[in-house]
Amino acid sequence: MRYEVVEELGEWIVRNEGGELARYEDQDHALQDVADRLRDADTAEPASLSVRYSRKAG
Repeated sequence: MRYEVVEELGEWIVRNEGGELARYEDQDHALQDVADRLRDADTAEPASLSVRYSRKAG
């Protein structure tokens, strides 16, 4: 299981294995979503989480 939380155009997108699962307006809700999913996951299967931020203009 490989989760990603990606900041894109002011939204936070939760993805798993490249597929979009949910969108949130803030990072806290996106991370809470992943935490809930990991809590309910099969512990025999490895899991990872990455967070990507959008580049700041400048």
